Amino acid sequence: MTSLGTSEVVGNALRSSKASRASFVLRHLIGAGRNPRMTATPPNHQLWHPTRGISFSPAARSPILAPRDARASNEAAVARNQDQTVESASDGPDTSSVYPNLEGLSFSTAKDDAPALDRSPSKTVNGNTAAVSADKQVPLPETKIPNDPPVATLSFKMMDDLFRAAKKAPAGSAGSFWSYSQYRKTAQDGTEQAVKVHYCQSTHTMERVCKEHFMNEPLLGFDLEWAADSMKRQGLKRNVSLIQLASPSRIGLFHVALFADKADMVGPSFRAIMEDAGVTKVGVAIKADATRVRNFLDIDSKGLLELSHLYKLVTYFPKGQFNMINKRLVPLATQVEQYLHLPLFKGQDVRSSDWTKRLNMDQVIYSASDAYAGLHLYAALEHHRKQLDPCPPTPYHAERNLPIRLAEGIELATNDDPVVDAAEEPEPEAAPTKSKKSPGPKDSRIEIAEDKVACYKAARPTGIRATFPQLRAYYMWHDQGLDPATIAQILRTPPLQTATVTGYILSAIQFEKLPVHRERLHQEITSSMPEATLRARFPSVAAMVAGLSG
Repeated sequence: MTSLGTSEVVGNALRSSKASRASFVLRHLIGAGRNPRMTATPPNHQLWHPTRGISFSPAARSPILAPRDARASNEAAVARNQDQTVESASDGPDTSSVYPNLEGLSFSTAKDDAPALDRSPSKTVNGNTAAVSADKQVPLPETKIPNDPPVATLSFKMMDDLFRAAKKAPAGSAGSFWSYSQYRKTAQDGTEQAVKVHYCQSTHTMERVCKEHFMNEPLLGFDLEWAADSMKRQGLKRNVSLIQLASPSRIGLFHVALFADKADMVGPSFRAIMEDAGVTKVGVAIKADATRVRNFLDIDSKGLLELSHLYKLVTYFPKGQFNMINKRLVPLATQVEQYLHLPLFKGQDVRSSDWTKRLNMDQVIYSASDAYAGLHLYAALEHHRKQLDPCPPTPYHAERNLPIRLAEGIELATNDDPVVDAAEEPEPEAAPTKSKKSPGPKDSRIEIAEDKVACYKAARPTGIRATFPQLRAYYMWHDQGLDPATIAQILRTPPLQTATVTGYILSAIQFEKLPVHRERLHQEITSSMPEATLRARFPSVAAMVAGLSG
């Protein structure tokens, strides 16, 4: 097998008589003036102009949201392109408390097979249309976002008129963002089917929805939400608050935080889906999400595809920039805007909201769009990969921890950490030893923290003062509830100095103004430091714990 690290190494491989197979394939990559090419995305000219709005699918014991002024609401919905179809799946009748603050909407009960009604939302994804959240990722300056709808490869496709309307909407307004509600399937008789959202609030309904709608799907979008300030010691419901699955026709929102406590919180069908390597689950930072599922639900997930790996391959392979093909994470919003051609809403107010309580409509739209975006992003990236000549293989499933391939038998020996940048400051090295053992598998707690750091850094391209080791130590301490001495042992053998870890944590808090539990911060870290040293080196931290010494 040939391992390739950079473009220069690729060229050397071509000249090597010992790499005849590599030469044959890679001559197509960089030789003879022939560049890999990607076909253009064909525009979708399908027209569709019905009135739109939010409708709950007709299911027993499922509420339907209906506007009091249907005509006015429908006209507003066409202008805003905020079509939603949601089925609330719970064990008993839902009430308006499930979706608080939805002005102008009332609940009614639908009979089975009732005709669909034209409905519109009275509340947009984000009431503030003047500015885009700082967490929204923008593409690099040289990346031009196409003005045509994304390539359509799945049964549900982006509607041309909804895409055009989003492109024309003011930047940062609710109507300008990508959403699952912009996708439709057109039947042979011309009728159109919207994507359904199942909001499940019990283990029983989660099992039913998974068994009936997701068990036979070969490809699913997968995502999690959890309490922003959760720590490992706080248990399942704060650390895996909401599970999202998405197929082309349906999205499942499984609100584990609301489930009644029982031995098997999620049911056998979901467990079978996650443990089946034949079902590809796609997402960004998907290994970190799977680690949470393993730690709190005892599910060993397989068939995980990290979209960042496929994105890097499709984006940089045609340019011959093989040194850019690595395993560092790329935010979902960045990938969506480049390949689905609309920005993805990543408002911090919704992102950091309380996911342990019943979801409001902003949270439904946000979480459903994330999972559904991953599904369509994978389909678009796979389409573009297949247009490359020569065509590189799809990256391996992430749980296998294998290199990214340029061709069968030709792997990129990047040897890089999935999220660590080479420019980061190194941790203090241990004293040299005569023999160096090959490192074993990385502790899952480190992986979770490193994925969190990668997302934090990717959402803030400039202005970050804290280093990678500092942020990693902070997330292990704050999110996972580990004390500094334990973190020091986990991070390295022989262990780091505990003082080094506490310095990392305090630096991250000082530089980034990160949230902390004041009493725990004082008890585990600052109480052992001289007060004068704390004030001199970490004045912001000293102010946080002021008055706790007594």
